[in-house]
Amino acid sequence: MIIDIPGAKERRQTPRYEIKLTVDLVLGSGNVLTVNTRNISSCGLQIICDSWVTDEIEPRGIQSHAVSHMRIKAVTELPIGDDETKKLYANCRMMSVQRMSQDEYMLNLAFIDFENGSEQILDKFLDQYEQKKTVINASA
Repeated sequence: MIIDIPGAKERRQTPRYEIKLTVDLVLGSGNVLTVNTRNISSCGLQIICDSWVTDEIEPRGIQSHAVSHMRIKAVTELPIGDDETKKLYANCRMMSVQRMSQDEYMLNLAFIDFENGSEQILDKFLDQYEQKKTVINASA
C-alpha cells in the first residue's frame, strides 16, 4: 500500500472528502445536537455549527477552555450504493475548534472507535469517493 506523504501545507495522512451530511452529536450528558459536516476522512470529520451548539458542548466557552478531553459520539447515515444508507456510530475526541465568524464555528473531531461494524461502513463509503476520483482523473 502506497501512502502519499503530505506536503508542508497538508499534514493529514488520509484524504478529506468534502460532503454535507447531517450528524447527531451525542454528548456525555445524553443531549443530542444536530450539525452538518464540512468534510470527512477515515480518521475523523469536520463539522460546522453555530454558537448555540458550542455553548451546549462547553458552557464555559469552547474557545477559552481545553477541548481535547471531550468525547462525543457522532451518528449519521452514510449513502452506500445507489439507494442504500447505513448508520455510522463513531466515538470521537474533539481535536480543535476554530471560530469562522460571529456565529459560526468549525470543530475537528477524530474517530476513536466505532460501534456496530461502522468502520467497514465508513470504508465502503469512502471507497466510493476514491473510485469516482480515479475515474475522473483517468478521463482527464
